[in-house]
Amino acid sequence: MASRGLKFYANQKLASRGLKFYAIAALLGFATAWASGVYLALIGFRGNPAECSSSCLLGAVPAGLGSLLVLVCGHRAFIRFLTENRSIKVKRTEGMHIGDSEQEKLILELLREILDHRRVAKRLRNVDRLAWSEMQPWESSRFKWQGLGKPSVFVVSAGLRGRLDMDDWKTYLNWRYLQLNTRQTVHVVQPSIQALLPAMLFIAVAASLAFNIGQYTSELFASIFGPPILLLTVYRVGPAMKKLFLRIDSIAAESLGAMILLSLLKKIDSLSLPENENAKKRQGWAARLWPEPNITERIANLQHASPSPS
Repeated sequence: MASRGLKFYANQKLASRGLKFYAIAALLGFATAWASGVYLALIGFRGNPAECSSSCLLGAVPAGLGSLLVLVCGHRAFIRFLTENRSIKVKRTEGMHIGDSEQEKLILELLREILDHRRVAKRLRNVDRLAWSEMQPWESSRFKWQGLGKPSVFVVSAGLRGRLDMDDWKTYLNWRYLQLNTRQTVHVVQPSIQALLPAMLFIAVAASLAFNIGQYTSELFASIFGPPILLLTVYRVGPAMKKLFLRIDSIAAESLGAMILLSLLKKIDSLSLPENENAKKRQGWAARLWPEPNITERIANLQHASPSPS
């Protein structure tokens, strides 16, 4: 056991180093492409519309190499970002297992009742079967379309099969298909709008420069400020999405009862689902930039939730 633990620690350390290496290489490529873009905008292009001079080659070659470095190393860094700290290997099968027990029939009946109360589209309410899938995350059930005019199939995580009672399923389905009013919707999406605000302002300024001053000025502005705005947006979107999910949980807690929803999440946490255990092990940049909260963060959010607009 000790040797296995040391081996796992060594593999984790190597994986972390690999992520850092490819991330730094991708950032260097990004910086090279950025600097080359600014150079081309300042020196390589003349006139309006732009005409490329011989000095374009000095900027185009490093720009191409930088872009290639971003594509190759960025892809590898992204793959390692997704798999870092994943100590529990999950063997998933794509097939779905149709449930036909008494509890599963009661779940479907409860689901139809909730969807009817929420005034959900008729094609979704017309569901006649429940399927368990290992590919489905526990927090996001879905409807599988079977064809025009045919009843849909309600697909749920196989990790929850036979492990929740009917009261739990009632809470789960009401939480999953929560209906927000206008003020609650604005409150929920506010972090996402704030995260995208720099990008929206950048697009507005670039368009204004193109119409009022000229295309060359707009291209120069985009070359200088576009890449850092892109990095800033990527840096802010993940945490903003996480806040969005947590605010939905807080609103659901006010509607269903904080202790009831908290009890459900704690029960699901106690199931030690591999996807939850892996999510808890994210650290550093992976934890910050991941757009969805893990179950520990969801529980902590409900324990310290403040009232939202109603």
